[in-house]
Amino acid sequence: MKRIIFVLVFLTALTFSAPAQVNHNFGISIGTTFGSYAGADFGSTYAFTFPQSRYNDSYNYNNYYYGDYYDGRDMYSPIILDLGMDFYINNYAAVNLESSFIWHYAGKPARNFETGIVNGNDYIDKWDNAELFAVPLFINMKLFPFGRQKSAFYITGGYGLQYTSESVDRIREEYGYNYEYPDYSYLIGYSSSKKWLSGVKAGIGLQFPLSPYATAETELKITNFFPKRNIASPLAMNTTTNITFIGLTTRVYFNF
Repeated sequence: MKRIIFVLVFLTALTFSAPAQVNHNFGISIGTTFGSYAGADFGSTYAFTFPQSRYNDSYNYNNYYYGDYYDGRDMYSPIILDLGMDFYINNYAAVNLESSFIWHYAGKPARNFETGIVNGNDYIDKWDNAELFAVPLFINMKLFPFGRQKSAFYITGGYGLQYTSESVDRIREEYGYNYEYPDYSYLIGYSSSKKWLSGVKAGIGLQFPLSPYATAETELKITNFFPKRNIASPLAMNTTTNITFIGLTTRVYFNF
């Protein structure tokens, strides 16, 4: 509660101490977002990932330890590029068109282990190497409750569609005499899907003029898309109840 109060007081101070906004009618923005998917199957699969070694997961079968065997490292994910346009109606409102390009190369899907013996070796089959590409498109309203000529603060919300493409590999790992790492690891299956989903967005933000022709903007946002569930699918976009994203966006607007 103390942290929440501190954040609210800090935002309030920035709101009324910010310099007056430049009077413009239209802006084009470019920026990036630092954030993560959260909650349900999608959040557990595509949470924010730092670059790190992938010898992290383990599985115990018949008292033997099995570790994930990889060459290379996870990538920083998700990587996000944001584009947008603002059309200012008056001193208190603007229509915002927003698009993002989201890449996640280090998803960690539900493993769904299966074991057996092949070629005289024990093996484990599991889902792995989940990857995501998403393009959310939103039309939003931005409201400046104190007037954008006096205050940096705004609230925003809107409706959108998201193009979502996901893939995941089915990997077999064979173990001979060494039960710590597999002797062989190879692809035995693959699943992918592409679809459009509908969703909503809400956020709060601050705008600061950089020059008569440029504005900086910081926004804390949450978006949620609503998939149709198919629990027989290995893809998180089909098994999840919600696709929720929480992020902090920084943009620069070029004003006209």
